[in-house]
Amino acid sequence: MSTRNILLAVAALLVVYGLVKPNFNNVVPNPIPPVVDVIDAPSDPKLKAAADKVVESLILGSSDRIVDGKRLCGLYFDIATLIELDGEQTVIKNTEEVRQANALGGPMLRMNIKDKYPDLAKNCNAVIVAAIGDENIPLTKELRAKASEGFRALSWATNEGSK
Repeated sequence: MSTRNILLAVAALLVVYGLVKPNFNNVVPNPIPPVVDVIDAPSDPKLKAAADKVVESLILGSSDRIVDGKRLCGLYFDIATLIELDGEQTVIKNTEEVRQANALGGPMLRMNIKDKYPDLAKNCNAVIVAAIGDENIPLTKELRAKASEGFRALSWATNEGSK
């Protein structure tokens, strides 16, 4: 087969591909984890009020809020799940570790969001304080549930702020 025939065959395949445009999305797996779409608003009015300030910080901030908010939403949802682990799987043991998990969120994702959103860090911390207080005490079963609820509130707030 000559070079000319090979080039004609490749050109014909490219023309057919351009006209048909097959969808190969199912052939290659998508490594991006799905973002949590359905998150209920916090039921506690105090927690909801604090979470609303996080929503406001994202809305008043950068135009990157859609991407940043979705990434933070997934992170906070995962941290809530991490806090819920109990028994032999316990990772977070006291309220100080809960606050540290909150503070490490942005740097952990390497998001570089400092100064992009007005008072976001302060407002996120206020949600955690509204959920568990600001004392350093060991997590009981009830306090663990409240801490998890606080991070779910942050997940809701960052998801709402990304819209």
